[in-house]
Amino acid sequence: MSLDLLEKYQKVVNSSPYAVSIGIELLKAEEGYIYARVKMRKDLENIYGDMHGGCLYTIADNMAGIAASTCGYYVTTVNGSIQYLRAGRNTEYIYCEAEVIKPGRTISVVSVRICDDQKTLLNTAEFTFFNLRKREDSAE
Repeated sequence: MSLDLLEKYQKVVNSSPYAVSIGIELLKAEEGYIYARVKMRKDLENIYGDMHGGCLYTIADNMAGIAASTCGYYVTTVNGSIQYLRAGRNTEYIYCEAEVIKPGRTISVVSVRICDDQKTLLNTAEFTFFNLRKREDSAE
């Protein structure tokens, strides 16, 4: 893992006021792969005290988009689906792992797993991205 990549993509996350408000912190960044966490907070909870499903979806969508962009394109979400398997509760952090399963010139697909501190699988998700254009800093 390159610290440069981690710093580069954390700056991307930090450029989104919404992602900043949630507190997304990247832990690992490689081409086609992102691993991040979000600290559980009262303002991210639903009425039951669990992390709100909309927040979980936001984390998944953001990290899938960052993972897709590591392959050299600016991307936008075309489609996303999430499976809520267990509630996000009784954990200090929510962890999100996003891995590109199909990098493409036009369309990229990313698989996401969200877990708690005990590595219990809470959510799975899949996102499809349209590759808008080549990033200026990407290799030809």
